[in-house]
This record gives sequence, structure tokens and C-alpha cells, in this order.
Amino acid sequence: MMEKILVSGDHYDMGLEYGRMLRQPINKMRENLADLGMIKVMRPKIVPKKWFLNTLKKDTEKLMKNDILKYYPRQWERLKGIADGAGIETSMLILMISLEASGFSLGGCTSLGLSSERTFEGEPILARNFDFPIEFTEYQVVVESRPKNGYGTIGCSIIPSPGILDGLNEFGLSIACNFAYSLDRPTCIIPLSITLQEMLENCKSVDEALDFLKGCERGGYGAIVTIMDMSSNIKVIELSPHNYSIRNDGCIAIVTNHYITEKMQKIEIPKQAVYSKKAPKELWGKRVHESSEKRYSRVESILGAYSKVQENDIFRILKDHGEENQPSDSTICRHTPYHNTIRSTIIYPKKRMIKIAFGNPCEKGYQNFSF
Repeated sequence: MMEKILVSGDHYDMGLEYGRMLRQPINKMRENLADLGMIKVMRPKIVPKKWFLNTLKKDTEKLMKNDILKYYPRQWERLKGIADGAGIETSMLILMISLEASGFSLGGCTSLGLSSERTFEGEPILARNFDFPIEFTEYQVVVESRPKNGYGTIGCSIIPSPGILDGLNEFGLSIACNFAYSLDRPTCIIPLSITLQEMLENCKSVDEALDFLKGCERGGYGAIVTIMDMSSNIKVIELSPHNYSIRNDGCIAIVTNHYITEKMQKIEIPKQAVYSKKAPKELWGKRVHESSEKRYSRVESILGAYSKVQENDIFRILKDHGEENQPSDSTICRHTPYHNTIRSTIIYPKKRMIKIAFGNPCEKGYQNFSF
């Protein structure tokens, strides 16, 4: 059973409170950092763990600190508060949150947005399976933030990040972020979860959110963000560090990890690209886009049988193991030794509520969280 963490005040105070409450798991992650798959694969075998982490920590701080401070100063204050509350160096915290932007972490996610006219309850729904390296399953948290200057938010995060990748704010503005494989070279390095947290603290509607994302500094990796509000407005924006394209998906939005718009496909990793031996061993030789394409097609196929969808239908989609009911790397509910569905969320903008299953939704029940 996961408990929601509630933090309030200015951004430093929220971070301090968060860091104190999560001090034990944050420090556990820090102690295990060198053995996480995406760090381990980067370290030459002859280089000692401690030396490698210290070097990586310094390099990552140089890459990220000034960008976060310049473009998202409030979230920087929150980040400093987390470090102080958890009793760790800010530079170490920066290294820990940088793992979100690691190319080896960008393995999955399946999102589905439905307008009110496509649901029996007449309620818009935004659902998402979050696929990430399985070793991060225990490092998840639900946070309700009540900033002194900004809108309240509820969302899911990988500790110790100050940002979120799926959630909503007090006005019902809801987001689900899927990773994507852009070739666009970033000029700044900022985890997108920080950008999305800032967006939710400042925007009330889909239109405001789109304006924010089109004009803000984005760094580190490509992404596809599904945005929904209480009025049942749904938009999908495909992002890279320097480009964007807005999809016109209508009342149903299906999102996995490959770009759909022609503009963004031009700056995407080629369709036939495979993981090299620089990636974790579990990924060697696999075609990067294969799982994404199969999951997208499967959602399309399932939805084709419905004119309107009930909540139980959403559950079935998120738990789906394909036509042959064989869980794998290419099923919506993903089961692999590396990328796995470690969280499943269903967001209800009108109710300002989110249901979350921690782990594979075929095995775990959903908990309700609301303001």
C-alpha cells in the first residue's frame, strides 16, 4: 500500500519536507547507484565504482545545474530542499535525477486519452502504463504539492526527482509523458519531469499547457506528452529539445514511443535501428521501435471493437498481454528483464482523481488518490 506524501509552502520548504520524509529510500538509492543497470553499463570494468561515481557526479552537475537554475529557479529551490532534507550533496541528487534522461531508460510507456463522448460515464479519462527499468520499481512515490506560489498538483515520481511524469493539478489539467527517440541535440539538459511540474503549477487548460511547452526550454531527450483538461479537450504534443509538432488525434489519443507526425519523424532514430552492446545486455540487438509499434497497433485493435469505453475496458487494455495472452516486451502490460511496467495510472480530470497500480497492473490493484 503506497501512501501519498503531502508537501506545502515555498519550493525550498516543499523540497525539505519531501527529503526528510523520503530520507531512507533516497539514501538507499544513493548507496545502490553504482549497481543500477544504466550506471553499470557506462562504467569501464577496470574503473573503481567510487571513483567513477564521483567523476560522473561532477560532470552531471556541470551539465545540469546552471540550466535548471536559469530556466526553472523554483524547481531548483525545491531540488536544494530535497538534498538538504535527505542529507545528501546537491551534486549527488542531480546525478540521481539525471537517470530519467538516460537513453537506456527510454524504453516504453503506453498512454490512452479518451474524451467524454467516448466513455459511458461521460467522463474524460487519461490512462498510462509507465515502463522503466525494473530496478526502479521500489523508488516510486505519489506526491501532492501545495506550493505557496502556484497551483496544487498530484503526481507520480521516481525519487528523488522534484518533478512528475504523470499527474494532474487542482484545475483538472492532466498529463502523461511518454519517452521518445529524438536525434535532436540538446543545448541544455533538464529532465522533462521538472518542466512538466512547472507547467502544472502554472497552467489551467490544455491551450495554456501547449503554449507553455512550445515556448519553454526543454532538454535531454524526446518525448510525447498527452494533455487533457476538465472540458475534455485532448492534445498530443510530440517534443524534442528544439522542435515540436501537435497531433490532431480527435477524441481518442493513442501514444507509445514513436513519433507519428511527419515533421518529428524526420528527426527520429531510424526505424531499423537496434540497440548496440553499449546498452544493457538485455537490450542487445533488439530493434528500438519494435515494442512501441506493436503496442500502438494493439491498442488500436482493441479500441476498434468499442464505440464507447467503460472503466473496466480501460483496466483490460492496461493489463493486456496480446492476442495470445503471452506477456512480453511488446505487450501493453510489459514484462521483461529490463524495461517493465512498473506503474499504471488512470487519471480523471473532472473528479480530480488518479488511480495508481504500482507494478504490473495484471498483478497489482489500483489505489485512489485525490485532492
